[in-house]
Amino acid sequence: MMKTFNISTMQTAMLLFLSASALSLSGCAALENVRGSRSVDSNSTQWQEEKRRYAIKNHVYGGIGLGNSWMEPDTSEVPGTDVNDRVEAAGQITLGVDVTRHLSLEAHSADLGSAGLSPNGRVNYHTYGGSALLYAGKNRGNFKRQGLSGYGRLGFGVLDNSSVGDVNYIQDNGTHMLFGAGLEYMTRVGLGLRAELISFEEDARYAQLGLVYRMGKRQSEKPVEIVEAPTPVPEPAPIPTPIPVPAVVVAEPVQPVDTCDEFNGTLEGVNFHTNSAQLTDEAQGILDNVASRLLECSSVPVRISAHTDSVGDDNYNQSLSERRADSVASYLGNRGIDGQRLRTEAFGETMPIETNATREGRRQNRRVELITVR
Repeated sequence: MMKTFNISTMQTAMLLFLSASALSLSGCAALENVRGSRSVDSNSTQWQEEKRRYAIKNHVYGGIGLGNSWMEPDTSEVPGTDVNDRVEAAGQITLGVDVTRHLSLEAHSADLGSAGLSPNGRVNYHTYGGSALLYAGKNRGNFKRQGLSGYGRLGFGVLDNSSVGDVNYIQDNGTHMLFGAGLEYMTRVGLGLRAELISFEEDARYAQLGLVYRMGKRQSEKPVEIVEAPTPVPEPAPIPTPIPVPAVVVAEPVQPVDTCDEFNGTLEGVNFHTNSAQLTDEAQGILDNVASRLLECSSVPVRISAHTDSVGDDNYNQSLSERRADSVASYLGNRGIDGQRLRTEAFGETMPIETNATREGRRQNRRVELITVR
């Protein structure tokens, strides 16, 4: 006897939606638990940093994989029937979204091929499902998960069987749990490789190599906001004051000013193009003036320190500040300053002078300091 199982496209979509909704709510609850367990004010810098760490990345991605499947239909209750072909070529397509640095949600469909039965006939395997991927490794929080990460898979699926030839079969369970584990390597441009093994309960297993592409752009800076200047209020007419009798003042002798003493802090206006160490035209003009003054005190050593704000990965910010400090030193060297006088330092995002929770605070934290060493 043969019992068939059919499921509509609408039912499949509903199952995937319910799975994704439940997992999304659990991710949001985790963020709220962070706030509640640490008693952090929602307006504080600490809470803003927690939001940045646990925020939804919104990177939608798609993938395709090819591999082999191993199928083991139960023939124990059918005398004279055995499985004679278990291994088949298989493929899977995937659509997913990164919810947090730890969690991604996926919808997927896999054609696992067919299992051969003796004396004749085959049973086809096709699955539809949704999964949660739990990522591990230090690179899981990078932009587009750049680098090598591992992950585990837990999901729910629907199995669609069909027969070829004279095969009587009963499908005990149309739905199933699925489990898996894999490695993923993502490049900076969003294209990556996956190696993965998935088990669809007891009947089928699937191993694949696949390609993944994540979409989205790095949002390192917010757009510049233009605010209309307030209308000036006219000042009241000044009230005449009596002319004071000038007092006799003995002038103090003017002390000579050491030109190099003025370099003891931030070089205002020395900025770079976004996410690079290339100096802006305004910054080059300021450094030309700095070089002229440093030539007047040629024996004084100079320390150049570069800093960034906290937007983006901390390793990336440290590397960016190093390149920016070297860029300033190279420019001054090309303007006649002896390289033996110049020493560079890079601190990345580790030494802010203002909060990184506001646009103005981040602007002040992106700075270059020049200090003459006595």
